[in-house]
Amino acid sequence: MKGTQLNLPLGNDTGTLARLCRDLAHGGVNLLALSAPETGRDKGTVRLLVTNGDLAGNALTKAGYVFSVEEVVYLELKNRPGALARAVEKLARANINIRYAYATASPRTRTTAAVVAVSEADLPRALKMFP
Repeated sequence: MKGTQLNLPLGNDTGTLARLCRDLAHGGVNLLALSAPETGRDKGTVRLLVTNGDLAGNALTKAGYVFSVEEVVYLELKNRPGALARAVEKLARANINIRYAYATASPRTRTTAAVVAVSEADLPRALKMFP
């Protein structure tokens, strides 16, 4: 299914992620996923998958953040070996390149969630593969 992701360039300072999460909470924003990789000493891109893009955008704007909006493929898969492999292999067979992906699961749950970013041109085809 299609997911709304917000991308924020943020400094790599103590408390930056804590402030972002608190600002989102104050705005009533529920996060489905978050990716905050260390991409350098000074700055990185935090990616937020949210349930309501408009609400999240308003909260971020109100708090003074700069961000971009991106549509991504959001997958809910069975939490077992090979589930993610089968999904990304399906994209590969369709010659759809994955720009980046991130996933999470709890050992106690039956499902796992994955976010897969593909090119804007490939997004409609990718979404048809995972209704």
